[in-house]
Parts: sequence; C-alpha cells; structure tokens
Amino acid sequence: MTHFDKLTRQQGIYRVETSSGSVHILDVAGRTTWERRPGPEAGIERYDHSPRVLSQLGRGWEVGHQGYLVVADEGYLTGATTHLTATIISITDEPET
Repeated sequence: MTHFDKLTRQQGIYRVETSSGSVHILDVAGRTTWERRPGPEAGIERYDHSPRVLSQLGRGWEVGHQGYLVVADEGYLTGATTHLTATIISITDEPET
C-alpha cells in the first residue's frame, strides 16, 4: 500500500482517511467516482456507501487539509450535492477487490 502526501490525479483507486473516522474511496479512471464510508463521529448522508459520479473534484485533497467535491448524479429533483471532508490524515492506494 503506497502512501501519498496528496491525492494524485493518476488513474487508480485511492483511500482517503479523515480525522472523523470517515473513509473516502476515489476511483480516478475515466469518470471519477466517490464513495463515502462514514466514521463514528460523522453524520449519516443519503449518498453513503454508494459510489457517486463527481462533477468536480476540488482542491484540498492532501494530508492536513479538507477535500472538497461536488456530486453530479443526485438527479434533477435534488440537484448536485457539495461535500467538504474532515481533515485528511492519510491517502493510500485502495486494493482492488
């Protein structure tokens, strides 16, 4: 498992762990997808445990910062959802299952 100081934009699957205990899985291959696995200190959201297509992967995806993103596929009725992570404590390769 390789550790990174910041999220690389190279193709791959990355595991981002945060200070809240939440884990974010980012699949950067073609259309970037994001899956949030909430930790014990995080609130529960409708998009948890289900990969979502992103319309924007913003700045901040590095250790010691907060990552920002916009989920694109929430549908026409509810619109896009923005998300700001808790402080990132590690970024690693996520083994493919």
